[in-house]
Amino acid sequence: MNKIFLKIFLVCFGVLVSGCQRDDLCPASTDTTPLLIIKFFDIEEPEETRSPTNLRVWDTERDTILLDRVNVDSIMIPLKTFENNTEYAFTLNAREIDEDDEDDEDDEDDTNTLIPNTDILRFSYGREQVYVNRACAYKVIYSDLRLNIDAGDDEAWIQTYTIEQTEVEDETNRHISIFY
Repeated sequence: MNKIFLKIFLVCFGVLVSGCQRDDLCPASTDTTPLLIIKFFDIEEPEETRSPTNLRVWDTERDTILLDRVNVDSIMIPLKTFENNTEYAFTLNAREIDEDDEDDEDDEDDTNTLIPNTDILRFSYGREQVYVNRACAYKVIYSDLRLNIDAGDDEAWIQTYTIEQTEVEDETNRHISIFY
């Protein structure tokens, strides 16, 4: 009985292995839909990079956090592939998310505490689908990148920005510089 099971297993395994050809797998080295690269700079010294303190990037439509409380001078975020716009909330000095704390108003006032400040960034662009290969299918190239920033009720923490590349074709250079 064990020999029959072993033969059936080997035949099934052989069929599975032969069913996947090398070109059915998309190699990690293949360029796919690029992420948007944003680099942060000091408004006082525009040549100097500056890492936002506890930056949170939140997808407002999906109610999902992409980056939570990072302290880096450059980030990579996705743009929507089936729509011509993407909106994110960028929060500077984001507080830790604590499900037990529903209201921070009862906390003591601490002058050393950084106050969260959120700006809404709306990216708009054109899209073009480009065929990569059979395994990877298509990737999206973004064109005519534009940005609109809304500070909402807070004072804007982002002072200005520069779109370095209006075409988002790869992840080799930054696309947007933000100054604060």
